[in-house]
Amino acid sequence: MKCEHCGYDAPERAVICPECGEILPRPKKAEEEETEKAAVQKKTAPDADSFSMPFLSAPADLEKADGIAAEDPEVLRRQKQEKTTRLTRRIVAAAVTAAVVLAAVLYYVFFGGYKLAVYRYVKGVDRESGSMYVALVPDAYMDYLETTYSTTRREVKSMMQDYFKYWNKNYGTDGRMSYDIGKTEEITDADEISALESELKTDYNITVEIKKAVTVSVNIDDGGTKASEQATFVKIGNRWCCMKAMEDIDFVCQNDGYNVW
Repeated sequence: MKCEHCGYDAPERAVICPECGEILPRPKKAEEEETEKAAVQKKTAPDADSFSMPFLSAPADLEKADGIAAEDPEVLRRQKQEKTTRLTRRIVAAAVTAAVVLAAVLYYVFFGGYKLAVYRYVKGVDRESGSMYVALVPDAYMDYLETTYSTTRREVKSMMQDYFKYWNKNYGTDGRMSYDIGKTEEITDADEISALESELKTDYNITVEIKKAVTVSVNIDDGGTKASEQATFVKIGNRWCCMKAMEDIDFVCQNDGYNVW
């Protein structure tokens, strides 16, 4: 034991320092040391109400890096499922968008503008479809037919259908019609467009504004019988119409449809 007064190393069980005579401190018992240690820990321990482990407030990325899951497995499972669902929706949306764009491109390439009108012009006869042919005329023209011949749109479709049946039976062939578009010439001269508008006014008493016009040479193969026709297509409003189709429909209505044939 070391004397606290003079620093002399006294024997282990000495009570008084042999050097200076001061009373030596008694060695602490184990129980006293444990009691004192507990008291010190109690003073330095944090309050229970404000206590929190450091990892409970750690950032999410740190938790993931340390492999610590802050939420229960059910919450994590739902989050994973929602993430998968959102990813699936984005993939589906992207696929739908791509399909729409592709359809628009194909439509423009094969049926864009007047090309759809050319299709109706040929296939209306081939498929004996009065509906396809009537789609080639403006609404004002249908009003002219109703006023002039006292007929309705449905009756016109029916007459054209029967007319095409008669034509295919007597003049057509057993094969299906195919076609390709040959020479195409866009009409840009204002006087020529004005002349077309005057023609519609004179022949059918309708006043319309032609936005665009094009003359198309159509090469038709009717089951091996080949022919070439030229037709003028005009854009009235948002619809491409065919001047030749108007002539055909007016001719059929003048002769009371299929009864003449």
